[in-house]
Amino acid sequence: MASKYPRAHSPFWWIKYKTPEGDYRCVSSGLRRDNVKETRSADKLVDRYEREESKSATNGDRQHSAFVEWVPGFLESNYNTPETAKTFEAYGWRWHSVAKFLTANQIKYPRQISYDHAWKYLEWRKAGKDGIKAASHNTALHEIKFLSMLMTQAVRRGYAEGNPLLHPGIQKHKPAEKPAMTDEEITKIRAELARWPEWMRTSFEIAIYTGCRQGDTNIPLKDVDLEAKTITLEKPKGGAERAFTVPMREELVPLFTRLKAERTNDQTAFDFVGTGSKWEKPSKMWWRFFKQNDELNLPHLTFHCTRVTFVTRGAKQGVPQSKMMKLVNHASEEIHRVYQRLVGADVCEELNAIKFPTAAVPAPQPSYDAPAHPAAQRRGERKSSQTHHSEDGTKAA
Repeated sequence: MASKYPRAHSPFWWIKYKTPEGDYRCVSSGLRRDNVKETRSADKLVDRYEREESKSATNGDRQHSAFVEWVPGFLESNYNTPETAKTFEAYGWRWHSVAKFLTANQIKYPRQISYDHAWKYLEWRKAGKDGIKAASHNTALHEIKFLSMLMTQAVRRGYAEGNPLLHPGIQKHKPAEKPAMTDEEITKIRAELARWPEWMRTSFEIAIYTGCRQGDTNIPLKDVDLEAKTITLEKPKGGAERAFTVPMREELVPLFTRLKAERTNDQTAFDFVGTGSKWEKPSKMWWRFFKQNDELNLPHLTFHCTRVTFVTRGAKQGVPQSKMMKLVNHASEEIHRVYQRLVGADVCEELNAIKFPTAAVPAPQPSYDAPAHPAAQRRGERKSSQTHHSEDGTKAA
């Protein structure tokens, strides 16, 4: 039961109470012991803590509110499905980082989370502490929003009274633009890929000729129609409802012909073989290929630059934006424009194709460098223009 008690060298009443997690806490009420009115207020505060204790005792679920006791199960039951497999993988990475932060800050329960933890997490994640690699500002912000999602779930389960992270007010930084690849860079990448696993060469060729994302390059061979020369992406970014079919480039026909001959129709374009780490995935291999590859020496590029290259080259060749959006499955013009890397030289021809009526050549203007008449004469002309004589010879204004 909650109670108030005096503490030596303190003029205030102190309150001892039991938390919903079963821990005992002692806090100062800020109410003076030598004041009758404030002492009554302290009694009311004790009554409030007692009601909270009673409420927690009747709700057994709150005894199991620790993050580690319910978050893994929540993610497993809600996101580990064929339709949300990519989301489940992404949330697994975020939970790995968030759990490290909670442990480092001795946070077990949702009730311990405050608004200040959003900013503490931002600094902690960008600094790369407690065995976690340093991350960018935007990556840290994504993980804070993930923690906010968990806090919303905790409120619904009765593990917290509110979500202080719901609107943290941390602004997203504008990400660096990914460049389009040049012909020389593409040639260099292909030469370097000869030393890397074959699945990477297959993935790159599919991406450069279709503009699809890295995760979509491992296409199920049943979705490749060599007779109709089409490729269907059944589960692109956005889910199955965003499925679409595009024509196949002639350069990809020999590749898919070989793959269909070597593999069964229920297989995909390639098999990824990682290092055995549970955190290993194709995107990490591509990150090492571009960022940690001194032989290639193209650290400014990423695999996603293949998509930027596809969109940009289509724009340069005059492919209408509506058709290009269909090819890369962009839902909005705003998103599509982000991928275009056109410069002034790319639109020179189009600029000159805009026609206007020819303007008439203006007549030459007289030069004012040298006066047409002597200064004295001009002064005289100005003087005579200011006065004139009447018929009787008198001056008139």
